[in-house]
Amino acid sequence: MTQPDGGQSPYDPPQHPEQGQPASQPGAAPGEPPPYQQAPYQQAPQGPAYAQGGQPYAYGAAPMPKNSLGVWSLVLGILAVLGCGLLTGIAAIITGHKSRRAQQEGQADNGGMGLAGIITGWVGIAWTTIYIIIMIFFVGMAINDPSFQDSFEQEMESGYSENY
Repeated sequence: MTQPDGGQSPYDPPQHPEQGQPASQPGAAPGEPPPYQQAPYQQAPQGPAYAQGGQPYAYGAAPMPKNSLGVWSLVLGILAVLGCGLLTGIAAIITGHKSRRAQQEGQADNGGMGLAGIITGWVGIAWTTIYIIIMIFFVGMAINDPSFQDSFEQEMESGYSENY
């Protein structure tokens, strides 16, 4: 069965060209030039798929160089809360503020860790300060206690007499 425009129906079996006639291209009507010829597919050359280190950068951006400040702030803040006290708490607050500043300038992406370091640093400083105040209070109470003073004097006298 042929179609009214002279083309072959897609449901008819293919017809073989007669001897001496060039084979027609699929979709071309007999006697017409062959349709547009497309060049074979060629893949464009590509660069390396991943950046050095095996991980791709996010949307082509360079890695964030100051992300370690947030990590240090959080670690120092946790150490301050666990009892390392004033020095690690102060260091946590300083590195936390630097981490937040780097995040605002677009140089880091973990400002939340810096904020957590600031908070834990302040909590560690507060706990250490409260602990020192309580210890001073109890030492002051013990020194002013008459029984403590008597036992302290006896200990001092016995210690001096044995050594000399």
